Amino acid sequence: MKSIVLLTFMCIVYQINAQSYAYKIDLLNFKKDKIGVELNCPKIETDTAMFNFPMTVPGTYAVLNYGVYISDFKALDVNKKSLKVIKSGKNTYTIFGSKQLKYISYKVKDTWDSKVKENKIFDPCGNGFEAGKYFFINNGGLFGFFNNQLNMPFSLEFAKPSNLSGFTSLKCTNKTDGNQSFSCVNYHELIDNPILFTIQKEAHLKVANADITVASYYQNSDSSAFFISEKLDSCMRAIETFVGGKLPISNYNFLNYVLDFRDVGRIVMSGKIKIYQYPKLIRKTKKHGSFGALEHGTSSSYFLPDFGHNSYTGMVTGTAIHEFMHIYEPLSLHSDLVGNFDYVHPKMSEHLWLYEGITEYFATIIEMQGKLSSVDAVLKHDIRDKIIQSYQYPDSIPFTVMSANVFQKPYVDLYNQVYERGAIMGLLLDIEIMKLTNGEKTLKDVIFQLVEMYGKNKSFKEDEIIPVFVKLVDPRLQQFFDKYVTGTTPLDIEGGLKEIGISYQKEKKGLIPIELLSADNGVTANNNIVINNKVTINKAVKNNAAGFMVGDKVDRDDVVKCYKKANGQYVSEGEMIHLPVIRKGETVELSFPAHFVNGVEKNAMEIMDVKSKQQEKLFYIWSTGKKGEEK
Repeated sequence: MKSIVLLTFMCIVYQINAQSYAYKIDLLNFKKDKIGVELNCPKIETDTAMFNFPMTVPGTYAVLNYGVYISDFKALDVNKKSLKVIKSGKNTYTIFGSKQLKYISYKVKDTWDSKVKENKIFDPCGNGFEAGKYFFINNGGLFGFFNNQLNMPFSLEFAKPSNLSGFTSLKCTNKTDGNQSFSCVNYHELIDNPILFTIQKEAHLKVANADITVASYYQNSDSSAFFISEKLDSCMRAIETFVGGKLPISNYNFLNYVLDFRDVGRIVMSGKIKIYQYPKLIRKTKKHGSFGALEHGTSSSYFLPDFGHNSYTGMVTGTAIHEFMHIYEPLSLHSDLVGNFDYVHPKMSEHLWLYEGITEYFATIIEMQGKLSSVDAVLKHDIRDKIIQSYQYPDSIPFTVMSANVFQKPYVDLYNQVYERGAIMGLLLDIEIMKLTNGEKTLKDVIFQLVEMYGKNKSFKEDEIIPVFVKLVDPRLQQFFDKYVTGTTPLDIEGGLKEIGISYQKEKKGLIPIELLSADNGVTANNNIVINNKVTINKAVKNNAAGFMVGDKVDRDDVVKCYKKANGQYVSEGEMIHLPVIRKGETVELSFPAHFVNGVEKNAMEIMDVKSKQQEKLFYIWSTGKKGEEK
């Protein structure tokens, strides 16, 4: 009996091992910007097999073509004899005699240093390698899969230098000085978890029930992870408040690569760029200009420039809340097109209003409700800027149509509206939900309820989420979706904001403050490079209203706020106002009388001094995140 049980167990183990991907990656013998990869293949039952690399991955909404960076591809049988292989398109290898297939090997090129021009990969989605220092890995760029064999286990075994440690949200199964191994349940989990190998020390945070790891590489600082974690701490506390102290994850990794752009920062922040310096600026920004971040389920990856004074830390915090909040949508709330993503011939979901628009809106109000920014600052800067940008996009193309066709013209050129028009759509949806439920529910409440209903492992059908959403609120909410999400009605920004006691006018005639950073005031600033929200004055006439001097560095928000009282209203004509600037490395306060001129203020927004009882109630809920009984 014991022998039979043991034999059966051994057969089961063999069957499991046979039906898995076992990858080995060599980080030791790194040559010509290429990593060597070997695969012990799962059993193939067909005479011909298709081995694929992703055309794109979830979260990018752009063509990547990872297969372009693969070379020296070989398919071998158990005796290491080569099988016939042809490349079919940019991302697929066709292997003949695949019933005998046992091993695959190939090289992967660093995308950051690649000269590929067509569909050049956005750097946070790519791979960057430097022997003995760092390996920044997006797994879609390293690991492929066979047709119809995505849902089986993957193991990764990295041979590495002893001074490198790998950071990822994948399960670590082994770690020694010369080896680190990870595993995951399927290809979807593999793609959703980038890896950073770095020689530098990580930092840690604890937020609610989640352990947060910050890993980084920056050649000019061994402490970049620590500096980033210091900046992240307040953001994470604001998120903790917003979600009510409970997160749907237990761990999260911030993976960062910082590029030294201090020479560019010195030139730009000097206030005067000389003609001979332009070629250097163009060459450097052209080679590495796609700075930003990419979200994943339990991690996010960042490719950042340092223009000096640890400016990269501010850039992380500027996007970290948005990227982190993707743990809700689409990680825990997504359609089957996301849950069962097709990496070869992707069909995109029509619900970017949910995945990106609402996420960006949440990131905005988290800063306000978490007291990282004042209500007035969020309203006059973040929301106002998004409203202004939203007008660039045509109402004639439904948001859902753009989303579903985002790889095609003209829709690909409209994608960035998800962060602008999509966020304003989220704001107005939030207001509509509060109005219809008399403040009993907010957009956050509905999203969290949907996350409970679906969760990470259960996808919704593309056509079911809006009806389910409406059912959780009020039948009248369907009109909002029909008009603004699936329809072509222009967003009613004025009417929506009025419901929560905020007045909005696209054009408001009357007295407006003079523009301090304008040619009319004899001042120009370099707005192309903004460091920690500061711009540098590169021209200033002697008698300009504020007293700016060439080389002064001023915060753009301070330029607007200096004209405002604490309640958001303008100061009086002639009243002395104060504006801090950095001059020759020291903070100096400029004092000058407020001056107003007749003109037209575009996209004017004001919190109403007198509100109805209902407006007061909804404004309080929106601005604080608290219901009436929580006051």
